[in-house]
Amino acid sequence: MATRQTNRRTTGKKTTRRKTYKSKSASKGVFLGLGLIALLIGLISLSIISISDIKGSKEQEEKVVTIIPAKKDEEKKKDPAKVVAVPQKEEKKKQQEEKKVAKKEEKQEKQEKKQEVVNDENISDLIRLVLYDHEISRSSVTERQKKNSSGKKVYYFDITCDENMQQGVSSAISSLLRKKGYSVKSSNNKVTASSKVDEYSIILKSPVKEVVQKQEPEQEKPAPKKEEEKKQQVVETKKEEPKYPPLPSPAKKQVNFAILLDDGGNSLELAKEFASIKYPLAIAVLPHLEYTKQTAQIAKKAGKTVFLHFPMAPKSYPNTDPGKGAVLPNMPQLIIEGIVKENFENIGVAVDGFNNHMGSGITEDAVKMQQILLASKKYTNRFVDSRTTADTKAYAECRKAGYKCGENRLFIDNDNSVEAILEKIYEAAEKARDDGSIIAIGHIRPNTLQALKIALPELEKRNYKLVSVTKLTN
Repeated sequence: MATRQTNRRTTGKKTTRRKTYKSKSASKGVFLGLGLIALLIGLISLSIISISDIKGSKEQEEKVVTIIPAKKDEEKKKDPAKVVAVPQKEEKKKQQEEKKVAKKEEKQEKQEKKQEVVNDENISDLIRLVLYDHEISRSSVTERQKKNSSGKKVYYFDITCDENMQQGVSSAISSLLRKKGYSVKSSNNKVTASSKVDEYSIILKSPVKEVVQKQEPEQEKPAPKKEEEKKQQVVETKKEEPKYPPLPSPAKKQVNFAILLDDGGNSLELAKEFASIKYPLAIAVLPHLEYTKQTAQIAKKAGKTVFLHFPMAPKSYPNTDPGKGAVLPNMPQLIIEGIVKENFENIGVAVDGFNNHMGSGITEDAVKMQQILLASKKYTNRFVDSRTTADTKAYAECRKAGYKCGENRLFIDNDNSVEAILEKIYEAAEKARDDGSIIAIGHIRPNTLQALKIALPELEKRNYKLVSVTKLTN
């Protein structure tokens, strides 16, 4: 019996150990599970916290935005006087600003009206500058002003110039007026332009060829009407009795003067006519024209002095086009060298020198003239400053460059009537007598041709000798 009891006790102890072991392992699993759950809960809670933080920050931002008007509303509720005062101040500010804007607009309108008047004067001045750059004198221009039926000012310009100049003058004035905002209609001999404020009417007339008409034989004409007959009689009397200026008094000693004729290359007929004159005239030929090479060859064969008439930009550029082969403002030296080469080689003969065509905008620039003269030394060592501006630096730079230099002292045909040209030729002769010698400049034009044919033989009789330009450059 005792042994059985001991055996039961021992077996009982064993079972309790197993149970404790199993309970320990089960508790460990529970702890692990709980730990994992805790981790998951922690992660979830962290994500929820971060989301709530973001939402909170947004809500705070929204609160910040909405707090301000809420405070203002509360202030407005507390102090109703402020509620009325704030918009009144804003309205007053707006009214003041509107008044300021209205005043500014009024001032601008007044200034614009003043500027329009100034612009009218400036435009007339610019038209005169264009005419000056085309070597048209004031005596060849008639100006007047009138008001039309609508109250606009109308500016009239009647310009007398040679036919071969009319196209260039017309296009230059038209370009100027278009740039100033005018509506322009143009042809070779007429330009009309209008704006809201004023109008311009420019008429280009050819000079009357008095000498040629005098030499033409009279032809029988059908009997005109009485009124037309009176008009024709007045015109014929004017043509038959041209009032030529008096000749200068005879010189005791021989007086030398030279005439350089510009703008060769436009007409072969005129080139032949000028070349046929026995006196030693100099012909300055423009490059890149239809008859450039032929004109130079005709003059050379006739024993005349041949110059390159070198195009240069005038002050009225770009309204006035100096033509192909022109040196322009801001042109680099490398391009100037290329233009010099092309211009001299385009003449087709060895030239005796060169002078500037237009160029009032370039001859005032000492650096540009240095560059031109330096590049031109390969072709000639002689230059004549046409003096198209009183502020020219071309002659001074010519001397510095070691050239044989000359300068124009008088344009003989800016006024293109025969009488006016004769007067200028005689004036040139008198200046040569007083100063020892003179270089004057004219142009290849019909009336200049006629005036030279009249003047040169008469001057020769009075001891005024026309010599080559090359003899008066040093």
